[in-house]
Amino acid sequence: MKVEILKPKAYCAGVSNAIKLAYKAREENPNKKVYVLGMLVHNNFVVEELKKKDIQVALDINAIPNGEVIIFSAHGHKRELDEIAKQKNLIIYDSVCPKVLNNMKLIEDNVKADHYVIYIGQKGHPEAEACLSLYNKVILYTNNILNNYHIENDDSPLVINQTTLSILDIKSIHEEILRAIPKARIANEICGSTRLRQEAILSLDKDVDLIIVVGDNNSSNTKRLLEVAEASHPEVASLMIADASELDMRICANKNHIVISSGASTPEDIIDAVYNKIVNY
Repeated sequence: MKVEILKPKAYCAGVSNAIKLAYKAREENPNKKVYVLGMLVHNNFVVEELKKKDIQVALDINAIPNGEVIIFSAHGHKRELDEIAKQKNLIIYDSVCPKVLNNMKLIEDNVKADHYVIYIGQKGHPEAEACLSLYNKVILYTNNILNNYHIENDDSPLVINQTTLSILDIKSIHEEILRAIPKARIANEICGSTRLRQEAILSLDKDVDLIIVVGDNNSSNTKRLLEVAEASHPEVASLMIADASELDMRICANKNHIVISSGASTPEDIIDAVYNKIVNY
């Protein structure tokens, strides 16, 4: 049996930097309570490791006592939360991914140039919520719904997207939007780490007979990996697991070539544990 771990694997740069910033916040504020607003990154194992360092999760900024430390997540946050944090005299650490920050800058530049922005994303996802909170000229495209493509006084809006979408889906969505708004300007902003992981699955050898995606169910980029695997290799068994304990080894029986892919916020030791469980079976 051949068992292969696809690259890239484990943390992307944005996730790694967010975790380092959280530990820095803890170290620099030894006498303060430190809170992450929501999940720092979308992986529960990471959340539990942060808790061991006395870095807690707050689901509501108003639950954080005045004067303590807040860490904003790597996915970005709604603009109004900055003002609330200042009013509460919180010590702010912002771990927003540089790619997300770049998208927000593109949105800001276009709105200031009097353009509308079509934002392709998942309703309720923190990255999408952050971008939509910037201006009322940012319009969400989700589930094939875009206000009947009516963009007031703008025949060339910017089209931009959440960084963790499927490269297969985004291509068809762009084509659909361009049919309705021919002069729309497309900015394909899927992050490099997400794109490379999906492309690795798309280019798999034909002899692969099992694809295992390792990552948290909260992770958009991980779920998109499974979708890409299922869409591009419908004849191959595909599954998603959080860690080795969720892997039923019966599915590996009689397989000749197994590949392991991983989300951008999946710890490396968890990926290695899945690999070792298979090869030592």
